[in-house]
Amino acid sequence: MSILETNKIDAMGISKDGEGLILMLADHLDWKNESEHLTLLQDKINAYIGFIESNQYSDNYPDRVFEYYVIDVRFKYKATENCLKFFEVINTQLREYNIQLVNSDV
Repeated sequence: MSILETNKIDAMGISKDGEGLILMLADHLDWKNESEHLTLLQDKINAYIGFIESNQYSDNYPDRVFEYYVIDVRFKYKATENCLKFFEVINTQLREYNIQLVNSDV
């Protein structure tokens, strides 16, 4: 799975406290074309948000009610300053839906 496959969830699991759903997003792209990369990232994140909002995770966890959701973006290459600012804006918007976007460098 990868950032290029917007119709797939790269990985999914339950948080250690059992209250959250963690969705992992694998980003293997470098930042040579930052604008295109950010657009691809936005498309994949939007697909994940749609997955959460439509409760598609219930296929895997039919009897679970989650208190929060985390989209954990795993970058192969260090995120740029513009990407980090993008995450800040998105997190502000997602807070009311109990969704958090986090960034991890692999």
